[in-house]
Amino acid sequence: MCISRSAFTFAIVLALFGQSHANQAGGDAATREDFLGLCADCHGADARGNGPLAKNLSKVPPDLTRIQERASGKFNEKAVFDWIIGLDTPNFHGTREMPIWGDWLMDETLEGGTSLEAAKAAEKEIESRVMALVKYLEALQVGR
Repeated sequence: MCISRSAFTFAIVLALFGQSHANQAGGDAATREDFLGLCADCHGADARGNGPLAKNLSKVPPDLTRIQERASGKFNEKAVFDWIIGLDTPNFHGTREMPIWGDWLMDETLEGGTSLEAAKAAEKEIESRVMALVKYLEALQVGR
């Protein structure tokens, strides 16, 4: 069987595209799993602030589908990232009921490893996971 060069090239491009798309789908599933594991207990599986633990909190968790709406129509990735990771923790607002996920994720990612190389690799992985959560939340915004 003789396959033309253009047909062969097309087949390779198609295969690579399929692999790339499969990797993206896997990433989306991992991000959804992170959301369900880290956020849904308080914010709900639908991100609307109605999770099973919400009734036990002193402050109602915000509806994460309306971040953009509450920010005058602008979704600020950096602000959302900083809040999740724990970089935005103003002391004048009292206690913060939301866990500082950056610390928690670092502990989980290092799994007892304490080398500088392990910490650097963990930091990159955490940044990637949290940015995926930020993108996930951005996609959930009402009116998008």
